[in-house]
Amino acid sequence: MAFALSTRDLLTILKVLAEANLTNSTLESVAVAIKTHFSKADYFRVGNALTMLLQHKDLLPLTSQRIAALFLLNEFYRSEQPSGNPFALFFVELLQPQVEDDRTVAGVPCGHSLSPIEKWFLAHLLSSLTPKDLFKKTAAAIASTDPSSLQLPDIQSLVVSLSDPHDDIAPNAKIGLPSVIADSDPTGIGRFSVPEAGQAAETFLCRDEMAEQTFEPGLLRPRPPLYHSEEETIWLNPFQTQCPIQWDTLMCSHSAAEAMRLFYKACGEVLSLPEQQALSGQFKNDPKLVYQVGLTPKKLPDLVEKNPTVAIEALLCLTNSSQLSAYFAALLNMDMSLHSMEVVNRLTSAVDLPPEFLHLYINNCIQRCRKISDKSLQSRLVRLVCVFLQSLIRNGTIDVQNDLEIQAFALEHSRIKEATALYRLLKTLEGGGAEAAGTK
Repeated sequence: MAFALSTRDLLTILKVLAEANLTNSTLESVAVAIKTHFSKADYFRVGNALTMLLQHKDLLPLTSQRIAALFLLNEFYRSEQPSGNPFALFFVELLQPQVEDDRTVAGVPCGHSLSPIEKWFLAHLLSSLTPKDLFKKTAAAIASTDPSSLQLPDIQSLVVSLSDPHDDIAPNAKIGLPSVIADSDPTGIGRFSVPEAGQAAETFLCRDEMAEQTFEPGLLRPRPPLYHSEEETIWLNPFQTQCPIQWDTLMCSHSAAEAMRLFYKACGEVLSLPEQQALSGQFKNDPKLVYQVGLTPKKLPDLVEKNPTVAIEALLCLTNSSQLSAYFAALLNMDMSLHSMEVVNRLTSAVDLPPEFLHLYINNCIQRCRKISDKSLQSRLVRLVCVFLQSLIRNGTIDVQNDLEIQAFALEHSRIKEATALYRLLKTLEGGGAEAAGTK
């Protein structure tokens, strides 16, 4: 966030704080003039500029100007609690200076000091004792008030209430110095003219490097001494500059290369029986080989259709793979065929497949049979599905006691011999003949 002001913005602030304007305009009018030119997003940037002007008495030499600046700092955040004002700590420094050489020279306040009337005004501004008609007066009228006739609120309690919410600020952040230090004796070389003060303010406030640069003490972190223990582990530097290369004799071996060649061939055409046996045997001997040949869920349907025996062995090697669900999804999405049902049937007899997968696969087969308009092709596929379901039922792979979908499918195609046999098997199971059905 940039804190520097544009020259136009600075001229607006100096015009509002001009002696003639503060003599004729009330504090309420001053607030309206500033808020007309600046939005809420600019309040913090303008507030930073006002704090720098307040720290340099030669830039705001008149008490009326300083009273107006203090009023604006509070007015920007008047809707919040005084402690919620981002300039609360600056108010604390003004009410209770901590700098040793912060003194008054020839009656003119310097550094963070306030004149009695300025201190009275700021204290009432931050407390609940603010007179109702105070803001209807001009800053010049308030500056001309005799401070001896005014009652000052309890400064100590006010300082405590402003400081408490900011106690968690890092100590090193509280003791930084700005890039420009205020003159401790602004009367020593005479008062600046208005144009000279404007030029100095422009140098301070309209350049990023001047507005943002601060000097803070560095956090010294000396390197801790090494702790020596008799039982500590000692780092040993190896004497060999180069370690001998350890070759993995199994990687890129002839068997792996041959398996990869046969796999890519199996995805495109039907392998001969010796080739099928060779590739399946390699998967059985080295299950990790399936990860090296390039099998992916996308290639699985081609492998199932061309070489179902090889596909079965490959899937058995992937039973512990984190991607097994992706391969099951590929089986669900591929076209129903004798080979795909053969693969699923063989898998059910070898491993425990997830029940939800079997349920979805059976439903997919039934739905695809119903969607086929070609009666001849439909009859052929119904026979395959019925034989497939009978095999699953006889092997005890699926529980059809409450599966009405399979019964409805068998009745729907009762004209087909295999569907009739499936229906009879289901009725046998309902009648308590599960054991007899399993032994047929």
